[in-house]
Amino acid sequence: MKKILFMRAMVILVVVGASWGVIANTTYAATLSMKNAPLKEGNGREKLEAKKEVEAETHAVEVLKKLKPGQRLPSMILKGLNGKTYDVGAPRNKALVISFWASWCDPCRLEAPMLNELYSKYKDDVDVYGINVTRYDRLEDVQKFSRSLDLQFPILLDEQGALFERVGGVAFPTHVMVDPHGQVSEIIIGMLSEQELERKIETLQKKKVSLGAE
Repeated sequence: MKKILFMRAMVILVVVGASWGVIANTTYAATLSMKNAPLKEGNGREKLEAKKEVEAETHAVEVLKKLKPGQRLPSMILKGLNGKTYDVGAPRNKALVISFWASWCDPCRLEAPMLNELYSKYKDDVDVYGINVTRYDRLEDVQKFSRSLDLQFPILLDEQGALFERVGGVAFPTHVMVDPHGQVSEIIIGMLSEQELERKIETLQKKKVSLGAE
């Protein structure tokens, strides 16, 4: 009899122990899920907020990068084919005409002799820079282009296209007219006739005269 009672007691203990183990494990799993759920949700929110901040900062940088009329031409050092270096944004007390070009660009080839002629005519009052966007060109072709047209104005190399991107250039030629104050007067995409180029230069000259009268 005692043996039978002992066996029943052991069975009851085993059953109770097993039940307690299931309950304990279930409770632990539920607690773990409750702890992890807010953590995952928090991480998701943090990642989303971080992504929004990065996108906002990127957009702000892009807006800042694009140069607009009325803004000062930024300082940027570029190499010249003549071996010299030029700071395009340096104070000069004279107007500046920049033409962004590529050697494979037919309108650029048509326009270059006009710029050459106007540079010879106005070089005492206006600087002219022909800036090759070498990122989209080959240096040997740039050199051939310059030699074949006997270009007299400085040819500079925007090797990574950084300045071209800054002015919002999307095609060749792209012109940037800079007044004697160093401020961008106009950004013009596309070829200009000789008459149009000369009118632009004369307008810049008038700004120089008004600057001298101040």
